[in-house]
Amino acid sequence: MTAAVRVMLGGFGRVALVELGHGLVRHAHPHCHMLFKVGGADTNFIVDDVPIPLTDDSVVLVDAWRKHEFVYKPGQPPTQIIALYMDSDWLSSLSSDLGEFNPLHFFKSSSGHVSRATYRILMAIVDCLNGAAPSKAEIEHLLSHLVLSVLHQPSPGTGTAAPSGRLHLVDWRIRKAVKYLQHNSGDFETIEYMIADMGMSRANFFRQFKACTGMSPGLFQNVVRLEQAIRLTIDTQDSLSAAASSLGFSDPAHFSRFFRNHTAVSPRLYRQGASDWLSR
Repeated sequence: MTAAVRVMLGGFGRVALVELGHGLVRHAHPHCHMLFKVGGADTNFIVDDVPIPLTDDSVVLVDAWRKHEFVYKPGQPPTQIIALYMDSDWLSSLSSDLGEFNPLHFFKSSSGHVSRATYRILMAIVDCLNGAAPSKAEIEHLLSHLVLSVLHQPSPGTGTAAPSGRLHLVDWRIRKAVKYLQHNSGDFETIEYMIADMGMSRANFFRQFKACTGMSPGLFQNVVRLEQAIRLTIDTQDSLSAAASSLGFSDPAHFSRFFRNHTAVSPRLYRQGASDWLSR
């Protein structure tokens, strides 16, 4: 079971309130990412294969392009979360006093502390998502204070340092592959086409791609496809069947399953959650 989603959009990026009642596949985002528990059971996210607690007083912190997943155990009570997907320009200006901004190595740890003051800000944001109607400037002010309150808290000592090998595109062939995937995410034959075009063996291409990006070509393609799926779901009035087709899904049910396995909700609910916000 999944509760109705709430989504806010703005210069800060994207904020979603969802209920986790099933697992999320291993995935990544091109944004720095914060996950807060706002109700239900304590749980864990897996970040680079390490369990990171998500509780009332701990937040999960994920750098851009860093792999993470949620493993659901049958019978486990659901958890309500707020997920922040932060625009890099917004986050860079917000955290300018913290030194040089690098979204690949932004967080010092995968876990942060939620103080009482942070929790009060978080609950004010939940109120906004659930129907309170402050101005967009007031919402951005709340989000700024939420993020800064976490960044200025000492780390609880749980988590992993960011790995050093992600998105180091030193191989021109992998740079070409990344660019091609970013522009052709709707073609499920893209990866096989690139391998043939570059004259590399399949094993060598996969090995070199992972060495440069920290993930498989298929996972990278899914990251790009998910962002395009969210854009089509939120920013257009295209039917979900048309969105599915443009992203290479022959069956809308497969598209819906892909979307749900990455965001916790169906594209229909996600669109509804965003339209409620955009119609205010």
